[in-house]
Amino acid sequence: MRPRFFFLAAALAAVSLRAALPAVAATTYHTAAASGADTQAGTAAAPFRTLQRGVDALKPGDTLLVGPGIYRERITVAHGGTKTAPVTIAALPGARVIVTGADRVSGWEKVAGEDAVFVHDGWNFTFPINRRPDGTLELSHPDDKRHELIGRAEQVIAGERALRQVLQKSQIAPGTFFADLAAKKLYVWLATNEDPNGQEMEASTRSEWLVTEPGANYVRLRGLTFRYAANHAQRGAFRLGNDYGRGENPTGWTVEDCVFERANGPGASLAGSGHVFRRCAFTDNGQLGFGANRCHDSRMENCLIARNNTKNYDTGWEAGGCKVTLSRGFVFDGCRAVDNRGPGIWYDIGNEKSEVKNCHVEGNDEAGIFYEISYGLHAHDNVIVNNANRGESPGGAWGMGGVTLSSSENCVVENNTFAFNRDGVALREAERVTPRIDDKPGAAEVRIFNKNHVVRGNVIAYSQAFNVALWMDTTFFGPHPSGGDKSKPASEDPRTLNLRFENNLLAALPGRPNYLYGASWRPKSRQPLTPAAFAEVSGMDVSGSRAVSDPGFKDARAGDFSLLPAAPARTLGAGARVR
Repeated sequence: MRPRFFFLAAALAAVSLRAALPAVAATTYHTAAASGADTQAGTAAAPFRTLQRGVDALKPGDTLLVGPGIYRERITVAHGGTKTAPVTIAALPGARVIVTGADRVSGWEKVAGEDAVFVHDGWNFTFPINRRPDGTLELSHPDDKRHELIGRAEQVIAGERALRQVLQKSQIAPGTFFADLAAKKLYVWLATNEDPNGQEMEASTRSEWLVTEPGANYVRLRGLTFRYAANHAQRGAFRLGNDYGRGENPTGWTVEDCVFERANGPGASLAGSGHVFRRCAFTDNGQLGFGANRCHDSRMENCLIARNNTKNYDTGWEAGGCKVTLSRGFVFDGCRAVDNRGPGIWYDIGNEKSEVKNCHVEGNDEAGIFYEISYGLHAHDNVIVNNANRGESPGGAWGMGGVTLSSSENCVVENNTFAFNRDGVALREAERVTPRIDDKPGAAEVRIFNKNHVVRGNVIAYSQAFNVALWMDTTFFGPHPSGGDKSKPASEDPRTLNLRFENNLLAALPGRPNYLYGASWRPKSRQPLTPAAFAEVSGMDVSGSRAVSDPGFKDARAGDFSLLPAAPARTLGAGARVR
Protein backbone atom coordinates (compact mmCIF):
# COMPACT_ATOMS: atom_id res chain seq x y z
CA MET A 1 0.00 0.00 0.00
CA ARG A 2 1.34 3.40 -0.93
CA PRO A 3 1.59 5.94 1.88
CA ARG A 4 -1.09 8.64 2.09
CA PHE A 5 1.45 11.41 1.45
CA PHE A 6 2.05 9.91 -2.04
CA PHE A 7 -1.56 10.64 -3.07
CA LEU A 8 -1.40 14.09 -1.46
CA ALA A 9 1.78 14.89 -3.36
CA ALA A 10 0.26 13.65 -6.61
CA ALA A 11 -2.82 15.80 -6.12
CA LEU A 12 -0.73 18.87 -5.36
CA ALA A 13 1.38 18.22 -8.43
CA ALA A 14 -1.76 18.01 -10.60
CA VAL A 15 -3.05 21.29 -9.18
CA SER A 16 0.33 22.94 -9.80
CA LEU A 17 0.36 21.62 -13.38
CA ARG A 18 -3.14 22.99 -14.09
CA ALA A 19 -2.15 26.33 -12.58
CA ALA A 20 0.90 26.47 -14.80
CA LEU A 21 -1.10 25.84 -17.98
CA PRO A 22 -2.20 29.01 -19.81
CA ALA A 23 -5.96 29.77 -19.58
CA VAL A 24 -7.88 29.17 -22.78
CA ALA A 25 -8.79 32.58 -24.15
CA ALA A 26 -12.48 33.24 -24.71
CA THR A 27 -13.44 34.03 -28.29
CA THR A 28 -15.86 36.65 -29.55
CA TYR A 29 -17.71 35.81 -32.76
CA HIS A 30 -19.85 38.07 -34.93
CA THR A 31 -22.84 37.69 -37.24
CA ALA A 32 -24.19 40.08 -39.86
CA ALA A 33 -27.50 39.21 -41.49
CA ALA A 34 -26.91 41.30 -44.61
CA SER A 35 -23.18 40.99 -45.27
CA GLY A 36 -22.00 37.86 -43.46
CA ALA A 37 -21.19 34.39 -44.78
CA ASP A 38 -21.12 31.15 -42.83
CA THR A 39 -17.92 30.14 -44.65
CA GLN A 40 -16.10 33.07 -43.03
CA ALA A 41 -14.19 33.10 -39.74
CA GLY A 42 -16.88 34.86 -37.72
CA THR A 43 -14.72 37.84 -36.85
CA ALA A 44 -15.87 41.45 -36.84
CA ALA A 45 -14.27 41.88 -40.26
CA ALA A 46 -15.54 38.54 -41.63
CA PRO A 47 -18.79 37.74 -39.77
CA PHE A 48 -21.03 34.71 -40.03
CA ARG A 49 -24.39 35.20 -41.71
CA THR A 50 -26.61 32.99 -39.55
CA LEU A 51 -27.13 32.80 -35.83
CA GLN A 52 -27.00 29.03 -36.05
CA ARG A 53 -23.43 29.10 -37.36
CA GLY A 54 -22.41 31.44 -34.57
CA VAL A 55 -24.17 29.43 -31.85
CA ASP A 56 -22.53 26.21 -33.06
CA ALA A 57 -19.09 27.82 -32.71
CA LEU A 58 -19.51 28.81 -29.06
CA LYS A 59 -17.50 27.14 -26.29
CA PRO A 60 -17.68 27.92 -22.56
CA GLY A 61 -16.81 31.57 -22.00
CA ASP A 62 -17.32 32.59 -25.65
CA THR A 63 -19.54 35.42 -26.90
CA LEU A 64 -21.57 35.84 -30.07
CA LEU A 65 -22.27 39.47 -30.96
CA VAL A 66 -25.27 39.72 -33.28
CA GLY A 67 -25.36 42.48 -35.87
CA PRO A 68 -28.55 44.26 -36.90
CA GLY A 69 -31.00 42.66 -39.28
CA ILE A 70 -33.70 40.05 -39.68
CA TYR A 71 -32.67 36.43 -39.14
CA ARG A 72 -35.10 34.04 -40.81
CA GLU A 73 -34.06 30.80 -39.17
CA ARG A 74 -34.68 28.28 -36.39
CA ILE A 75 -31.88 28.14 -33.84
CA THR A 76 -30.88 24.94 -32.05
CA VAL A 77 -28.68 25.41 -28.99
CA ALA A 78 -26.97 22.03 -28.66
CA HIS A 79 -24.43 22.97 -26.00
CA GLY A 80 -23.81 25.82 -23.62
CA GLY A 81 -21.30 26.97 -21.05
CA THR A 82 -20.60 26.36 -17.39
CA LYS A 83 -21.66 28.18 -14.25
CA THR A 84 -18.35 30.09 -14.17
CA ALA A 85 -17.97 30.37 -17.94
CA PRO A 86 -21.38 30.81 -19.60
CA VAL A 87 -21.76 31.44 -23.29
CA THR A 88 -23.23 34.77 -24.35
CA ILE A 89 -25.44 35.62 -27.32
CA ALA A 90 -26.07 39.37 -27.45
CA ALA A 91 -27.18 42.00 -29.89
CA LEU A 92 -24.58 44.62 -30.65
CA PRO A 93 -25.29 47.81 -28.68
CA GLY A 94 -28.06 49.67 -30.47
CA ALA A 95 -28.64 46.91 -33.01
CA ARG A 96 -32.22 45.98 -33.97
CA VAL A 97 -32.10 42.20 -34.17
CA ILE A 98 -35.20 40.21 -35.14
CA VAL A 99 -35.44 36.43 -35.27
CA THR A 100 -38.56 35.52 -37.19
CA GLY A 101 -40.45 32.38 -38.06
CA ALA A 102 -41.81 34.06 -41.19
CA ASP A 103 -40.42 34.22 -44.72
CA ARG A 104 -41.21 36.62 -47.52
CA VAL A 105 -43.82 35.49 -50.03
CA SER A 106 -43.84 36.92 -53.55
CA GLY A 107 -45.18 36.07 -56.99
CA TRP A 108 -48.86 36.83 -56.33
CA GLU A 109 -51.29 36.42 -59.23
CA LYS A 110 -54.70 38.06 -59.48
CA VAL A 111 -57.55 35.53 -59.36
CA ALA A 112 -59.74 36.06 -62.42
CA GLY A 113 -63.25 37.19 -61.66
CA GLU A 114 -62.52 37.97 -58.01
CA ASP A 115 -62.55 41.47 -56.51
CA ALA A 116 -59.05 41.79 -55.06
CA VAL A 117 -58.13 38.17 -54.37
CA PHE A 118 -54.58 37.10 -55.18
CA VAL A 119 -53.03 33.65 -55.08
CA HIS A 120 -49.51 32.39 -54.43
CA ASP A 121 -48.93 29.01 -56.09
CA GLY A 122 -46.54 26.58 -54.42
CA TRP A 123 -47.50 26.87 -50.74
CA ASN A 124 -45.82 23.73 -49.38
CA PHE A 125 -46.24 24.24 -45.65
CA THR A 126 -48.52 22.22 -43.38
CA PHE A 127 -48.48 22.39 -39.58
CA PRO A 128 -50.13 19.28 -38.14
CA ILE A 129 -49.88 18.69 -34.41
CA ASN A 130 -50.90 15.05 -34.57
CA ARG A 131 -52.42 12.35 -36.74
CA ARG A 132 -55.85 10.97 -35.91
CA PRO A 133 -56.51 7.21 -35.69
CA ASP A 134 -58.06 7.32 -39.16
CA GLY A 135 -54.83 8.73 -40.59
CA THR A 136 -56.03 12.29 -41.21
CA LEU A 137 -53.91 15.18 -40.02
CA GLU A 138 -54.91 17.03 -36.87
CA LEU A 139 -54.43 20.67 -37.88
CA SER A 140 -56.07 22.39 -34.89
CA HIS A 141 -55.24 22.22 -31.20
CA PRO A 142 -57.37 21.58 -29.24
CA ASP A 143 -59.11 19.40 -31.79
CA ASP A 144 -62.67 20.55 -31.13
CA LYS A 145 -65.32 22.64 -32.84
CA ARG A 146 -64.63 25.82 -30.86
CA HIS A 147 -60.97 25.77 -31.88
CA GLU A 148 -61.42 24.53 -35.44
CA LEU A 149 -60.21 27.91 -36.73
CA ILE A 150 -58.65 29.44 -33.61
CA GLY A 151 -56.45 26.39 -33.14
CA ARG A 152 -54.85 26.50 -36.59
CA ALA A 153 -51.20 27.55 -36.80
CA GLU A 154 -50.89 29.43 -40.12
CA GLN A 155 -49.95 33.12 -40.16
CA VAL A 156 -49.89 35.58 -43.07
CA ILE A 157 -48.66 39.12 -42.52
CA ALA A 158 -49.05 42.14 -44.80
CA GLY A 159 -46.90 45.11 -43.87
CA GLU A 160 -46.55 43.84 -40.28
CA ARG A 161 -50.32 43.45 -39.94
CA ALA A 162 -51.63 39.91 -39.50
CA LEU A 163 -54.44 38.80 -41.79
CA ARG A 164 -57.33 36.78 -40.40
CA GLN A 165 -57.58 33.16 -41.51
CA VAL A 166 -60.67 31.55 -43.01
CA LEU A 167 -61.26 27.85 -43.61
CA GLN A 168 -62.91 27.98 -47.03
CA LYS A 169 -62.11 29.93 -50.15
CA SER A 170 -65.73 31.08 -50.34
CA GLN A 171 -65.26 32.87 -46.98
CA ILE A 172 -62.39 35.05 -48.12
CA ALA A 173 -63.03 38.77 -47.59
CA PRO A 174 -60.99 41.94 -47.13
CA GLY A 175 -58.25 41.39 -44.54
CA THR A 176 -58.26 37.57 -44.72
CA PHE A 177 -56.29 34.63 -46.12
CA PHE A 178 -57.05 31.05 -47.01
CA ALA A 179 -54.49 28.22 -47.15
CA ASP A 180 -55.56 25.56 -49.65
CA LEU A 181 -53.34 22.74 -48.43
CA ALA A 182 -54.53 20.19 -51.00
CA ALA A 183 -53.83 22.50 -53.96
CA LYS A 184 -50.77 24.06 -52.28
CA LYS A 185 -52.06 27.57 -52.85
CA LEU A 186 -52.23 30.59 -50.57
CA TYR A 187 -55.00 33.14 -51.19
CA VAL A 188 -55.11 36.67 -49.75
CA TRP A 189 -57.40 39.67 -49.91
CA LEU A 190 -55.83 42.72 -48.34
CA ALA A 191 -57.99 45.04 -46.24
CA THR A 192 -57.02 47.90 -48.54
CA ASN A 193 -57.88 45.94 -51.73
CA GLU A 194 -54.29 46.56 -52.86
CA ASP A 195 -52.05 44.29 -54.90
CA PRO A 196 -49.90 42.26 -52.46
CA ASN A 197 -46.98 42.49 -54.89
CA GLY A 198 -46.63 46.09 -53.77
CA GLN A 199 -46.51 45.12 -50.06
CA GLU A 200 -44.00 43.31 -47.87
CA MET A 201 -45.82 40.00 -47.60
CA GLU A 202 -44.70 37.38 -45.13
CA ALA A 203 -46.02 34.01 -43.96
CA SER A 204 -44.82 31.90 -41.06
CA THR A 205 -42.98 28.81 -42.26
CA ARG A 206 -41.36 27.74 -38.96
CA SER A 207 -42.97 26.73 -35.69
CA GLU A 208 -40.00 27.56 -33.47
CA TRP A 209 -37.50 30.36 -32.99
CA LEU A 210 -35.09 28.62 -30.63
CA VAL A 211 -34.93 25.15 -29.10
CA THR A 212 -32.44 23.47 -26.78
CA GLU A 213 -30.86 20.05 -26.62
CA PRO A 214 -29.58 18.29 -23.48
CA GLY A 215 -26.44 20.05 -22.23
CA ALA A 216 -27.46 23.56 -23.34
CA ASN A 217 -26.79 25.04 -19.91
CA TYR A 218 -25.61 28.46 -18.71
CA VAL A 219 -26.46 30.63 -21.66
CA ARG A 220 -26.80 34.42 -21.54
CA LEU A 221 -29.11 35.89 -24.16
CA ARG A 222 -29.63 39.61 -24.53
CA GLY A 223 -31.31 42.15 -26.78
CA LEU A 224 -33.06 39.97 -29.39
CA THR A 225 -36.64 40.24 -30.62
CA PHE A 226 -38.43 37.00 -31.56
CA ARG A 227 -41.46 37.45 -33.80
CA TYR A 228 -44.04 35.37 -35.70
CA ALA A 229 -44.21 31.58 -35.57
CA ALA A 230 -46.60 28.92 -36.84
CA ASN A 231 -46.76 27.16 -33.49
CA HIS A 232 -49.73 25.49 -31.86
CA ALA A 233 -51.18 26.16 -28.43
CA GLN A 234 -49.08 24.73 -25.60
CA ARG A 235 -46.01 24.64 -27.85
CA GLY A 236 -43.84 27.69 -27.28
CA ALA A 237 -41.86 29.13 -30.17
CA PHE A 238 -38.94 29.81 -27.80
CA ARG A 239 -38.39 26.50 -26.01
CA LEU A 240 -36.10 25.77 -23.10
CA GLY A 241 -36.35 22.02 -22.58
CA ASN A 242 -38.99 19.56 -23.71
CA ASP A 243 -42.76 19.89 -23.76
CA TYR A 244 -43.43 18.15 -20.47
CA GLY A 245 -40.42 19.23 -18.45
CA ARG A 246 -39.22 15.69 -17.72
CA GLY A 247 -35.81 14.30 -18.56
CA GLU A 248 -32.72 16.44 -18.99
CA ASN A 249 -33.65 20.09 -19.23
CA PRO A 250 -31.42 23.16 -19.30
CA THR A 251 -30.04 24.99 -16.27
CA GLY A 252 -28.99 28.56 -15.71
CA TRP A 253 -30.24 30.63 -18.65
CA THR A 254 -30.17 34.40 -18.17
CA VAL A 255 -32.36 36.18 -20.72
CA GLU A 256 -32.34 39.98 -20.68
CA ASP A 257 -34.00 42.71 -22.75
CA CYS A 258 -35.61 40.28 -25.20
CA VAL A 259 -39.04 40.47 -26.81
CA PHE A 260 -41.25 37.46 -27.57
CA GLU A 261 -44.17 38.60 -29.68
CA ARG A 262 -46.88 37.68 -32.16
CA ALA A 263 -46.44 33.91 -32.07
CA ASN A 264 -49.52 31.97 -33.10
CA GLY A 265 -49.46 30.02 -29.83
CA PRO A 266 -47.35 30.78 -26.72
CA GLY A 267 -44.32 33.01 -27.05
CA ALA A 268 -42.21 30.64 -24.95
CA SER A 269 -42.26 27.27 -23.18
CA LEU A 270 -39.86 26.99 -20.26
CA ALA A 271 -38.54 23.98 -18.35
CA GLY A 272 -35.41 23.30 -16.33
CA SER A 273 -34.06 25.27 -13.39
CA GLY A 274 -32.22 28.37 -12.32
CA HIS A 275 -33.40 30.64 -15.17
CA VAL A 276 -33.75 34.41 -14.96
CA PHE A 277 -35.73 36.52 -17.42
CA ARG A 278 -35.03 40.19 -16.83
CA ARG A 279 -36.69 43.19 -18.55
CA CYS A 280 -38.24 40.95 -21.20
CA ALA A 281 -41.60 41.45 -22.94
CA PHE A 282 -44.09 38.68 -23.78
CA THR A 283 -46.67 40.50 -25.86
CA ASP A 284 -49.45 39.96 -28.40
CA ASN A 285 -49.07 36.19 -28.62
CA GLY A 286 -51.93 34.04 -29.85
CA GLN A 287 -52.50 31.87 -26.76
CA LEU A 288 -50.11 32.74 -23.90
CA GLY A 289 -47.18 35.04 -23.30
CA PHE A 290 -45.35 31.98 -22.00
CA GLY A 291 -45.92 28.65 -20.33
CA ALA A 292 -43.62 27.06 -17.75
CA ASN A 293 -43.71 23.39 -16.82
CA ARG A 294 -41.34 21.86 -14.25
CA CYS A 295 -39.37 25.08 -14.31
CA HIS A 296 -37.83 25.31 -10.85
CA ASP A 297 -36.10 28.12 -8.94
CA SER A 298 -36.60 30.53 -11.81
CA ARG A 299 -37.49 34.20 -11.91
CA MET A 300 -39.26 36.80 -14.02
CA GLU A 301 -37.87 40.21 -13.07
CA ASN A 302 -39.29 43.49 -14.36
CA CYS A 303 -40.91 41.76 -17.32
CA LEU A 304 -43.97 42.83 -19.32
CA ILE A 305 -46.73 40.28 -19.99
CA ALA A 306 -49.34 42.07 -22.07
CA ARG A 307 -52.17 41.62 -24.59
CA ASN A 308 -51.81 37.86 -24.95
CA ASN A 309 -54.45 35.41 -26.21
CA THR A 310 -55.05 37.49 -29.33
CA LYS A 311 -56.70 34.48 -31.01
CA ASN A 312 -59.29 34.05 -28.25
CA TYR A 313 -58.48 30.53 -27.10
CA ASP A 314 -60.82 29.23 -24.43
CA THR A 315 -59.60 30.69 -21.12
CA GLY A 316 -61.27 27.84 -19.24
CA TRP A 317 -58.90 25.53 -21.07
CA GLU A 318 -55.64 27.49 -21.17
CA ALA A 319 -55.04 31.05 -22.30
CA GLY A 320 -54.08 34.46 -20.97
CA GLY A 321 -50.90 36.14 -19.82
CA CYS A 322 -48.88 33.12 -18.70
CA LYS A 323 -49.29 29.75 -17.01
CA VAL A 324 -46.91 27.97 -14.63
CA THR A 325 -47.39 24.28 -13.79
CA LEU A 326 -45.64 21.77 -11.53
CA SER A 327 -42.87 24.24 -10.73
CA ARG A 328 -41.12 24.87 -7.42
CA GLY A 329 -39.86 28.34 -6.55
CA PHE A 330 -41.07 30.24 -9.64
CA VAL A 331 -41.01 33.98 -8.84
CA PHE A 332 -42.45 37.13 -10.43
CA ASP A 333 -40.76 40.29 -9.17
CA GLY A 334 -41.53 43.78 -10.43
CA CYS A 335 -43.47 42.55 -13.46
CA ARG A 336 -46.46 44.10 -15.26
CA ALA A 337 -49.22 41.69 -16.31
CA VAL A 338 -51.76 43.82 -18.13
CA ASP A 339 -54.61 43.56 -20.64
CA ASN A 340 -54.41 39.83 -21.21
CA ARG A 341 -57.45 37.93 -22.45
CA GLY A 342 -57.62 35.55 -19.50
CA PRO A 343 -55.75 35.50 -16.19
CA GLY A 344 -52.75 37.80 -15.85
CA ILE A 345 -50.47 35.45 -13.85
CA TRP A 346 -51.72 31.88 -13.61
CA TYR A 347 -50.21 29.06 -11.55
CA ASP A 348 -52.01 25.75 -12.08
CA ILE A 349 -51.36 22.16 -10.94
CA GLY A 350 -49.03 21.24 -8.12
CA ASN A 351 -46.85 24.34 -7.91
CA GLU A 352 -44.91 24.94 -4.69
CA LYS A 353 -43.16 27.87 -2.99
CA SER A 354 -44.35 30.44 -5.52
CA GLU A 355 -43.92 34.19 -5.06
CA VAL A 356 -45.45 37.24 -6.75
CA LYS A 357 -44.15 40.56 -5.44
CA ASN A 358 -43.87 44.21 -6.43
CA CYS A 359 -45.97 43.58 -9.54
CA HIS A 360 -48.63 45.66 -11.29
CA VAL A 361 -51.51 43.48 -12.46
CA GLU A 362 -54.27 45.31 -14.31
CA GLY A 363 -57.02 44.98 -16.88
CA ASN A 364 -56.89 41.20 -17.36
CA ASP A 365 -60.14 39.54 -18.45
CA GLU A 366 -60.04 37.03 -15.60
CA ALA A 367 -58.17 36.78 -12.30
CA GLY A 368 -55.18 39.06 -11.90
CA ILE A 369 -53.29 36.31 -10.04
CA PHE A 370 -54.90 32.87 -10.32
CA TYR A 371 -53.42 30.23 -7.99
CA GLU A 372 -55.05 26.89 -8.75
CA ILE A 373 -54.59 23.46 -7.09
CA SER A 374 -51.14 24.48 -5.86
CA TYR A 375 -49.21 25.05 -2.64
CA GLY A 376 -47.48 27.90 -0.86
CA LEU A 377 -48.08 31.16 -2.76
CA HIS A 378 -46.66 34.33 -1.21
CA ALA A 379 -48.25 37.32 -2.95
CA HIS A 380 -47.18 40.64 -1.48
CA ASP A 381 -46.65 44.28 -2.28
CA ASN A 382 -48.56 44.13 -5.55
CA VAL A 383 -50.97 46.63 -7.06
CA ILE A 384 -53.87 44.65 -8.52
CA VAL A 385 -56.48 46.69 -10.36
CA ASN A 386 -59.55 46.19 -12.56
CA ASN A 387 -59.31 42.47 -13.24
CA ALA A 388 -62.12 40.05 -14.20
CA ASN A 389 -64.46 42.84 -15.30
CA ARG A 390 -65.02 41.80 -18.91
CA GLY A 391 -68.30 43.00 -20.41
CA GLU A 392 -71.10 45.16 -19.03
CA SER A 393 -71.50 42.97 -15.95
CA PRO A 394 -68.52 41.54 -14.06
CA GLY A 395 -67.04 38.85 -16.27
CA GLY A 396 -64.85 35.80 -15.94
CA ALA A 397 -65.64 32.48 -14.35
CA TRP A 398 -67.12 32.31 -10.85
CA GLY A 399 -64.73 33.27 -8.09
CA MET A 400 -62.46 35.43 -10.26
CA GLY A 401 -60.86 38.44 -8.64
CA GLY A 402 -57.67 40.34 -8.05
CA VAL A 403 -56.23 37.22 -6.44
CA THR A 404 -58.07 33.91 -6.71
CA LEU A 405 -56.95 30.98 -4.57
CA SER A 406 -58.61 27.96 -6.13
CA SER A 407 -58.39 24.72 -4.09
CA SER A 408 -54.89 25.60 -2.91
CA GLU A 409 -53.06 25.38 0.41
CA ASN A 410 -50.68 27.32 2.67
CA CYS A 411 -50.84 30.69 0.92
CA VAL A 412 -50.04 34.16 2.27
CA VAL A 413 -51.58 37.22 0.59
CA GLU A 414 -50.32 40.34 2.34
CA ASN A 415 -49.71 44.05 1.88
CA ASN A 416 -51.29 44.27 -1.55
CA THR A 417 -53.47 47.06 -2.91
CA PHE A 418 -56.64 45.90 -4.66
CA ALA A 419 -59.08 48.20 -6.44
CA PHE A 420 -61.94 47.90 -8.94
CA ASN A 421 -61.60 44.12 -9.43
CA ARG A 422 -64.63 41.86 -9.80
CA ASP A 423 -63.75 40.32 -6.42
CA GLY A 424 -60.80 41.52 -4.36
CA VAL A 425 -59.53 38.28 -2.82
CA ALA A 426 -61.50 35.19 -3.80
CA LEU A 427 -61.24 31.65 -2.45
CA ARG A 428 -62.76 29.20 -4.89
CA GLU A 429 -63.46 25.71 -3.64
CA ALA A 430 -64.73 22.53 -5.26
CA GLU A 431 -63.64 18.91 -5.10
CA ARG A 432 -60.18 18.92 -6.73
CA VAL A 433 -57.07 16.73 -6.91
CA THR A 434 -53.56 17.42 -8.18
CA PRO A 435 -50.33 15.58 -8.97
CA ARG A 436 -47.22 16.51 -6.97
CA ILE A 437 -43.90 17.64 -8.43
CA ASP A 438 -41.88 14.71 -7.12
CA ASP A 439 -44.43 12.02 -7.97
CA LYS A 440 -43.36 9.20 -10.20
CA PRO A 441 -45.31 8.77 -13.47
CA GLY A 442 -48.61 7.07 -12.81
CA ALA A 443 -48.81 8.08 -9.14
CA ALA A 444 -52.27 8.79 -7.78
CA GLU A 445 -53.25 12.45 -7.53
CA VAL A 446 -53.95 13.87 -4.08
CA ARG A 447 -56.93 15.82 -2.78
CA ILE A 448 -56.31 19.53 -2.29
CA PHE A 449 -58.56 22.26 -0.89
CA ASN A 450 -58.30 25.77 0.51
CA LYS A 451 -56.74 25.68 3.96
CA ASN A 452 -53.99 27.31 6.01
CA HIS A 453 -54.22 30.70 4.28
CA VAL A 454 -53.35 34.09 5.73
CA VAL A 455 -54.82 37.19 4.08
CA ARG A 456 -53.53 40.22 5.97
CA GLY A 457 -52.57 43.86 5.66
CA ASN A 458 -54.28 44.41 2.32
CA VAL A 459 -56.27 47.38 1.08
CA ILE A 460 -59.25 45.89 -0.78
CA ALA A 461 -61.46 48.55 -2.31
CA TYR A 462 -64.33 49.09 -4.71
CA SER A 463 -64.72 45.49 -5.88
CA GLN A 464 -67.61 45.13 -8.30
CA ALA A 465 -68.94 42.06 -6.48
CA PHE A 466 -67.24 41.31 -3.13
CA ASN A 467 -64.03 42.50 -1.49
CA VAL A 468 -63.46 39.11 0.15
CA ALA A 469 -65.32 36.19 -1.43
CA LEU A 470 -65.35 32.59 -0.25
CA TRP A 471 -66.79 30.89 -3.32
CA MET A 472 -66.97 27.54 -1.57
CA ASP A 473 -69.13 25.33 -3.74
CA THR A 474 -69.35 22.56 -1.13
CA THR A 475 -72.09 20.66 0.66
CA PHE A 476 -71.32 22.46 3.93
CA PHE A 477 -73.41 25.30 2.51
CA GLY A 478 -76.28 23.01 1.56
CA PRO A 479 -77.12 21.05 -1.58
CA HIS A 480 -76.47 22.36 -5.05
CA PRO A 481 -79.64 23.59 -6.82
CA SER A 482 -79.25 20.76 -9.32
CA GLY A 483 -79.71 18.25 -6.51
CA GLY A 484 -76.74 16.26 -7.71
CA ASP A 485 -75.02 16.20 -4.32
CA LYS A 486 -78.09 16.02 -2.07
CA SER A 487 -77.12 12.62 -0.68
CA LYS A 488 -73.48 13.51 -0.04
CA PRO A 489 -72.31 14.19 3.52
CA ALA A 490 -71.50 17.75 4.55
CA SER A 491 -67.97 18.78 3.61
CA GLU A 492 -65.47 20.48 5.92
CA ASP A 493 -66.63 23.38 8.05
CA PRO A 494 -64.55 26.33 6.77
CA ARG A 495 -63.79 27.40 10.35
CA THR A 496 -61.69 24.21 10.72
CA LEU A 497 -59.49 25.08 7.71
CA ASN A 498 -57.31 27.71 9.40
CA LEU A 499 -58.30 30.61 7.15
CA ARG A 500 -57.28 33.98 8.62
CA PHE A 501 -58.22 37.46 7.41
CA GLU A 502 -56.30 39.95 9.55
CA ASN A 503 -55.71 43.71 9.45
CA ASN A 504 -57.33 44.23 6.07
CA LEU A 505 -58.89 47.57 5.14
CA LEU A 506 -62.10 47.11 3.15
CA ALA A 507 -63.99 49.77 1.20
CA ALA A 508 -67.14 48.49 -0.49
CA LEU A 509 -69.01 50.20 -3.27
CA PRO A 510 -72.29 51.80 -2.15
CA GLY A 511 -74.91 49.12 -1.65
CA ARG A 512 -72.44 46.23 -1.90
CA PRO A 513 -71.46 43.85 0.92
CA ASN A 514 -67.79 43.39 1.75
CA TYR A 515 -67.95 39.61 2.06
CA LEU A 516 -69.35 36.48 0.43
CA TYR A 517 -69.44 33.35 2.60
CA GLY A 518 -70.25 30.27 0.52
CA ALA A 519 -71.06 30.03 -3.19
CA SER A 520 -74.04 32.26 -3.83
CA TRP A 521 -76.20 29.44 -5.26
CA ARG A 522 -75.90 27.35 -2.06
CA PRO A 523 -78.78 27.88 0.42
CA LYS A 524 -76.54 28.66 3.42
CA SER A 525 -74.52 31.31 1.61
CA ARG A 526 -74.30 34.68 3.36
CA GLN A 527 -73.15 38.19 2.37
CA PRO A 528 -71.89 39.98 5.50
CA LEU A 529 -71.35 43.71 5.37
CA THR A 530 -68.64 44.14 8.01
CA PRO A 531 -65.67 42.21 9.42
CA ALA A 532 -67.61 41.66 12.65
CA ALA A 533 -70.59 40.23 10.78
CA PHE A 534 -68.30 37.97 8.74
CA ALA A 535 -66.60 36.71 11.89
CA GLU A 536 -70.00 35.98 13.43
CA VAL A 537 -71.25 33.80 10.56
CA SER A 538 -67.91 32.15 9.73
CA GLY A 539 -66.09 31.92 13.06
CA MET A 540 -62.90 33.05 11.31
CA ASP A 541 -60.19 35.38 12.55
CA VAL A 542 -60.65 38.91 11.18
CA SER A 543 -58.72 40.66 13.95
CA GLY A 544 -57.69 44.22 13.12
CA SER A 545 -59.74 44.43 9.91
CA ARG A 546 -61.82 47.54 9.27
CA ALA A 547 -64.54 48.58 6.84
CA VAL A 548 -64.38 52.20 5.63
CA SER A 549 -66.03 54.24 2.91
CA ASP A 550 -62.78 55.73 1.54
CA PRO A 551 -59.37 54.01 1.76
CA GLY A 552 -57.52 57.26 1.07
CA PHE A 553 -55.97 56.75 -2.37
CA LYS A 554 -54.38 59.89 -3.82
CA ASP A 555 -56.17 59.63 -7.18
CA ALA A 556 -57.47 56.16 -7.95
CA ARG A 557 -59.20 57.16 -11.18
CA ALA A 558 -55.90 58.49 -12.50
CA GLY A 559 -54.19 55.26 -11.52
CA ASP A 560 -52.43 56.65 -8.44
CA PHE A 561 -53.07 54.17 -5.65
CA SER A 562 -50.54 55.62 -3.24
CA LEU A 563 -52.02 56.69 0.08
CA LEU A 564 -52.76 60.17 1.36
CA PRO A 565 -50.96 61.15 4.58
CA ALA A 566 -54.12 60.73 6.65
CA ALA A 567 -55.36 57.58 4.88
CA PRO A 568 -56.81 55.00 7.30
CA ALA A 569 -54.70 52.32 5.61
CA ARG A 570 -51.56 54.01 6.94
CA THR A 571 -52.74 53.60 10.51
CA LEU A 572 -53.46 49.95 9.84
CA GLY A 573 -50.20 49.37 7.96
CA ALA A 574 -52.15 47.97 5.03
CA GLY A 575 -51.52 48.08 1.29
CA ALA A 576 -48.57 47.61 -1.01
CA ARG A 577 -45.32 48.90 0.44
CA VAL A 578 -43.28 51.10 -1.92
CA ARG A 579 -39.79 49.78 -2.52
